[in-house]
Amino acid sequence: MIDLEQRDYCREALKGVSRTFALGIELLAEPLRDEIGVAYLICRILDTIEDTTTLPAEPRALLLQDFAASFNEPHHWPILAAKVERMFADKALNGPDHELCRNTTRVLAVFHGFRPGARVAQQASIIEMANGMAETVRRELRGEGLRLQDEEDLKRYCYYVAGTVGKLLCNEWALDRKSITPQVKAALDERAVSFGLGLQVTNIIKGVTDDIERGVAYVPNRLFQAAGIDLATLIENPADPRGREVVAGLADMTLLWLDEALEYTLTIPAVERDIRLFCALPLVFAVRTLGLALKTSNVFSERVLKITREEVKQIHAEVEAAIANDNVLRRIYQREREQVMQEIEKARAASK
Repeated sequence: MIDLEQRDYCREALKGVSRTFALGIELLAEPLRDEIGVAYLICRILDTIEDTTTLPAEPRALLLQDFAASFNEPHHWPILAAKVERMFADKALNGPDHELCRNTTRVLAVFHGFRPGARVAQQASIIEMANGMAETVRRELRGEGLRLQDEEDLKRYCYYVAGTVGKLLCNEWALDRKSITPQVKAALDERAVSFGLGLQVTNIIKGVTDDIERGVAYVPNRLFQAAGIDLATLIENPADPRGREVVAGLADMTLLWLDEALEYTLTIPAVERDIRLFCALPLVFAVRTLGLALKTSNVFSERVLKITREEVKQIHAEVEAAIANDNVLRRIYQREREQVMQEIEKARAASK
């Protein structure tokens, strides 16, 4: 049984840690709205444990490993939640993600109030994510830091952070909706990881400078080498046109995953309007954000790239009106994609 006060906390916390995903989650019918919303909050807690590099690496890695082992255990999860809350007790850690970690007990209490099938649907992905993030933190212990070398390295990292979420969503859709037959779910499973990867790499581009300030570089080193510049030089000279070439290389790769994400979205039966909208909105937001990143001459000096609230409203209205029409959705996506391709060509031409 879900405590309504704790559920309401989770709904409010969601708005604080994700504007765009909160928008899509609020459109889902119950019970998916709260089940997906709380799953997202759990993922943000894990991500915050991994990302808070101001805290020692070893206890963070151990906590992530502990999370994988006990978050779904009826007798152990309150102890786990208390450990997370103690780790983030220092109010100097004052962002919304840190505040969320200080309320882990509330989040996991709601999770344990879900129908058993939902907890099963989410369990494997959360365990895989937590263990993968623990391995990422162990790179700090080995003195490596998080410096990704190539596309495969990036893909491996993003799989644990977001590809696992794509798999979790497929399980939830199949649990809740009769139209998600075994055949439809199998088709969704084929593209679920790409759906997560495309959205995650877009997030990396949005927050590239913030990540660098934390000592983390998610942009693969091979892209800097291909552009003939290193990261340190680009941070000192963010308007160097070779920076746009680096972003162009990352955007080129991301578009392939977003193309798969479009097919994932269109595989969802049109009768499931809320699920389609949940998937289609962040997809179109992501492609628009790629275009914005490529138009920005000094992306490596920006804190976070964001599309405007007016753009969010316009995209929301357009996508919602077309949500049951595959052809119109394809045209919306293709229009945004063509803008990105034009900016990629401009970026590469400017760096020569």
